[in-house]
Amino acid sequence: MKSWQSRINGLALASALAPALYGHALAQRKPSFDCGKAASMAEKAICADPALAQTDADIAAKYAAALKTLDARAGKALRDDQSDFVSYRDHIAEFNQGIPKDQQTTDLGEFMRDRATYLAGIRKPADKGFIGTWSSIRGTVEIKSAGGGKLDVSEDIANPVSGSGACDIGGTVKAGKELRLVDTDDQDKATGFVFAFRRDGDALVVEQSGAGKDGASEPPSCGANGHVDGAFFLNEKQ
Repeated sequence: MKSWQSRINGLALASALAPALYGHALAQRKPSFDCGKAASMAEKAICADPALAQTDADIAAKYAAALKTLDARAGKALRDDQSDFVSYRDHIAEFNQGIPKDQQTTDLGEFMRDRATYLAGIRKPADKGFIGTWSSIRGTVEIKSAGGGKLDVSEDIANPVSGSGACDIGGTVKAGKELRLVDTDDQDKATGFVFAFRRDGDALVVEQSGAGKDGASEPPSCGANGHVDGAFFLNEKQ
């Protein structure tokens, strides 16, 4: 049995550690920005919710780590992707204003946690090849070996908040320094659009060119205002 003195010493140690532990917990909840200057609806929501503040801090830390992992060109593309994330995040907070949580179509906390997970999964490519899962805030490009010097390519993207501007394309292409996918319709006839996939440093860049029949501005595989253009980053699901 412990002596009274040892119990007293233990209580004294616990009392001494409590403020430090409590202070550490508060530090963990501090977001990546100054709450005194919070301007957007999202920033105010983050400052008012310790869980959101913690997630915001996680996003900032994982974003900084990803930037250190990637080369300068991919880093610039990731900065643009992060800017898009912030814009979508702010829209979600505005959409949710005054709406009960059980009636909200998009949960701000879940959207932010998904972003933290995504950033943690970004990897620096081991070579200049194409095979792998490449992702951005708008969606994913999947490239697999099809054998015989060919690759299977698919891209599935959309506005992550509204679901608009969706595109779902895919096909088998010849491997090379640039991958060119000719868009075809249900009858396997060319639609006039061509999708090019190329490496730009550590990023994968997709570019859409051509014009559709009858003045169509989007490929048949895309919704209104849909386009496949963008930069994507090698990503491992966490």
